[in-house]
This record gives sequence, structure tokens and C-alpha cells, in this order.
Amino acid sequence: MITFTHATTRFTVKPENAQAYRKLAAKPPKQKNKADSFDAKHNSMRRDYPEFYVGMTTRDYLTEYAAINSRLSFSEILFNYTDRAAPMLDATQPEVLEELDADYVPPAWTPAPKKATVASLKASITQALELLQAGDVDTAQCVLNEAVK
Repeated sequence: MITFTHATTRFTVKPENAQAYRKLAAKPPKQKNKADSFDAKHNSMRRDYPEFYVGMTTRDYLTEYAAINSRLSFSEILFNYTDRAAPMLDATQPEVLEELDADYVPPAWTPAPKKATVASLKASITQALELLQAGDVDTAQCVLNEAVK
């Protein structure tokens, strides 16, 4: 085995491979080009998109799109529906009209029951105890059940 040092690296190789390793070690190190890493992160073909707003037509959108991406040199795009408002942006113009179910009834809204307070629970327990003293067990049970709900 042959051992040789190049810069800060020590190589221990077989004699028949020593010359090949010396040639590889003699090559200068690769330099990273900062411009290459910048271009990789900032692709010049990357596209930007405008924000939608209510009432925006296709022509408005395409005009803004072309202005934002002017560096890409787009050719003029012509559409035959340029003045139509985008339907997905305006709820008054549905994109798809679905068949309505004639038997559909929307569920009735019921307010959530009020949570019992400590005072109302004490009052219900007192009332139930009075009913138990009077011998009315069924009514006392109903009062307690309503208080716990």
C-alpha cells in the first residue's frame, strides 16, 4: 500500500491505483458560481398571477396577467368571451344550475338550550325536595330530569 498526502487529505491506495488517485487529487476544486444558485432559485420563466375581485371580466384578468408577466413576452391572446364576468366569483351568477328537489325542506333552526346556572339548579333541587316531602315522587323526578338537561 502506498500512502500520500494532498492538501489536507491522506490517501492510502494500492500501488496500481496510486497514479490515478494522484491525477484526481491534482485537479483544482470546483468553484460554486453564485449566479448559478441565484438562477436556480429565481426562475425567469416563473409566472405570477393577479388577484380576482368581484365583477372582474376575463379581459381584465388577462390584461393584468400580461402586465405582471411582461418579461415573458406573451403574444396577445384573444378570446370570444372577454366581457363575461367570471361565474365562480359572483354568487348571483351560478356556474352550474342544478335540478331543484321539490320535496326538499330546509332543516328548522332551533336555538341551543340555555345552560343551567347554579342558582337554577339549587331552585330545582329545592322544588324536588319539597315534592318528595309531599310524596309526589314522579313530579320530583321530572323536575330533576329537566334541571339536568
